[in-house]
Amino acid sequence: MSGESTARAAAAERTRDALVEAATALFAEQGLGGPSLDAICARAGFTRGAFYVHFKTRDDLIVAVVERVMGAFIDAMVAAGEASADLAAIVQTFALAVENGAFPLPSAVRPHQVIEACLRSDKLRAAYLAMLARARLRLADTVRRGQREGRLRDDVDADAVAQLLLAVVLGVEVASELSVPYDARAVAELMLRSLSR
Repeated sequence: MSGESTARAAAAERTRDALVEAATALFAEQGLGGPSLDAICARAGFTRGAFYVHFKTRDDLIVAVVERVMGAFIDAMVAAGEASADLAAIVQTFALAVENGAFPLPSAVRPHQVIEACLRSDKLRAAYLAMLARARLRLADTVRRGQREGRLRDDVDADAVAQLLLAVVLGVEVASELSVPYDARAVAELMLRSLSR
């Protein structure tokens, strides 16, 4: 790739990033249906033409926002113990995020809005489910490695544990939407006692 091509690709990536960042901020402030494409483009400092270079539809932009925000959170949580096959680190990091108000993400789109958008858009639903499926695979792999290393019970199905962990994450989102009291530390301790050798 020539220097000019590299510079164009970098500029295109910066434009796309700016549009996603602007949309993330406006969606958090106004909901997924609130801001117009013109408002998003203006906040990013670009025209609607720039938008259509990177996204075919508004749903494509919403997919990019959800993947960036939730994907980054999932990566951070799973990476906490993935390399060392330490499921306890993942569970404790998540519990701490809930306790500290860092989850659900305070500066992101509300969870119910994402669910509503998934029900409306097959494209967003598919992207959201794919993101959860990737997280499930990573978690199940972490459980299997923890089992091989003798830290976790080997009589539990790793995929079922991964599904349980994702169900807890989704449940915390719903509980937070309804202001249901949730003792993340107690739940984390119970899960880890149930799974540890």
